[in-house]
Amino acid sequence: MAGATGAASGGGGPARTAGGIRHGGRGGHAMMRRRIAATTVALAAALAARQAAASTPHDIAWGTCPEAWVGTHTGLLGNRLQCATLGMPLDHAAPDHRRIDVGVVRIRAAVPAAREGAIFFNKGGPGAHPGRLMRSMGEGWTRTDAGDPQDGDKRRLAERFDLVAVIPRGLVGSHPILCLTGMPPRYPFLPTHLDDDTWQLVRDEAQGIVGACGAHATARFVNTEQHVHDMEAVRRTLGDERLHFYGISYGGAVGAWYASMYPTHTGRLLLDSSMDFTHDYRVALRLAMAARQAAFNRDVAGPVLRAPAHYGLDGDAAAVSARITGLPDAAREAWGHQLDTSARLAAALHLATWLGTDSAGTLAAMRRRIRQSTFTTDAVVDRQIRWHADDLARGFFATPPTEPSFVISPDGDAVRILTSCNDAPWTRTEAEMRESLARDVARFVDITGDETLEELTCSRWAGPSARAPDLSVLERAAPFLLIQSENDTNTPLVGGQFIVARFPNARMLLVRDSNVHGVFNFTNTGCVERTAARYLLTGSLPASTSRVFACDAVAGAPADQLPGTPRPPVPEPQPVDPPATPAAHDEF
Repeated sequence: MAGATGAASGGGGPARTAGGIRHGGRGGHAMMRRRIAATTVALAAALAARQAAASTPHDIAWGTCPEAWVGTHTGLLGNRLQCATLGMPLDHAAPDHRRIDVGVVRIRAAVPAAREGAIFFNKGGPGAHPGRLMRSMGEGWTRTDAGDPQDGDKRRLAERFDLVAVIPRGLVGSHPILCLTGMPPRYPFLPTHLDDDTWQLVRDEAQGIVGACGAHATARFVNTEQHVHDMEAVRRTLGDERLHFYGISYGGAVGAWYASMYPTHTGRLLLDSSMDFTHDYRVALRLAMAARQAAFNRDVAGPVLRAPAHYGLDGDAAAVSARITGLPDAAREAWGHQLDTSARLAAALHLATWLGTDSAGTLAAMRRRIRQSTFTTDAVVDRQIRWHADDLARGFFATPPTEPSFVISPDGDAVRILTSCNDAPWTRTEAEMRESLARDVARFVDITGDETLEELTCSRWAGPSARAPDLSVLERAAPFLLIQSENDTNTPLVGGQFIVARFPNARMLLVRDSNVHGVFNFTNTGCVERTAARYLLTGSLPASTSRVFACDAVAGAPADQLPGTPRPPVPEPQPVDPPATPAAHDEF
């Protein structure tokens, strides 16, 4: 277990070719650039291989899995479900006496004689623990009928491939780091308090996180680079020539980094709902903010603005829009991040007009007025608004939380911030952050200020510790598959469009009319499930005239299906026009 100090800083990558070489003509320049690039890639790959060889465990002592790693399981997998802890160099790029324990979860191929390799899985986050989901996925694949026209290939995957998850550093099983309190911040609601005194409190909060998390000796080595090296060490120990990969969300970036750092050992890459790894974390955060606002405008505010009277609201669309953007500060703090249906938005707008009156001075008074009010003449909508109004009222008067609350988990939230800060530089000044925040308050109805705290924290961090790979190496990989929901607001479509535009070997399976984040294994859309499983199993992709092909989403989840329900015919994805390079956004 690592406990030594003296963490390595950001340098140490392979040397770049340079020098005063003269070339004749543009063709000579291009040829030399190609030679230099090829030489650099070869040197980087050779260096990575030497580092991995020096740090590869000789064997893995597999045993039973702790419940904390994989949850409660049914026993269906038997001794195929195995776990181990491996001692890894704290810094793979400069291995020394410092070590860190890294956990590994494996589900062995059900038919050992038919084994073809291993599929490594990353759940995303960063900071999401892979164990429970991978165990559940392995059980589901094992139960599947090989003759099922939609999911039969999942059974064949379970028979022929190990499923492997290397637990990211900092999570339970891999030297967990606990450095966040989970308590509400010690400053007022940032979007409605943009003054200097509040900003100083935000600075203090960020500095407190930096101090608490930075005090851990392993903190600087929680990053995507070291995780990829950990994966490679496990691949070498398993003895497989290639590493196949299935990653969700941030897991897409993990797959891209692996393929760029270990190109000769990269197999199939299934990147499901991938974050945009062509840009940095700040851009990914802002793309998600913009996507959430677009979804709000389309799905929540849109119906209200088209028919205000239907929701009992006076005035035309412009007047109601002004009321939405002009929600009182107290209402915005209590409800801004909860307005997910048109009826709920209408309820908030009705209640907002009562604030500051005697009928809204207490919860009892507000609930009494809600019961006595008729919000609209449409009886169904009136009942919906009344229900949401009562729920919003209780939230408005709720006692501030006194118990810790985490987005992922105590260790997961820590890994999220550590990975974000360690992977890339955060270079904006505080003045730029404050100017951006002021603009965002007017632009995004659900903004909480959490993104600003994260950016301020990382800007005060010691700088990135990861040596980011040259992602152009990924262009030389075999065609890889992205799965992208059309209306995903966590990792929006525009991020996938950037990836497709950047990498000519990228293929996108677009799921139309879907907002599901993390698609494969979680839909009734046979077109998606079969295409993704077939790609993992054989590497085959739809025969298409376009690099982008689409499936129409089928409502519901697999758990909703009754046993024995007949499967409808499974259509093949249909080619669609590939996206143009997305236009520039102010996110950049």
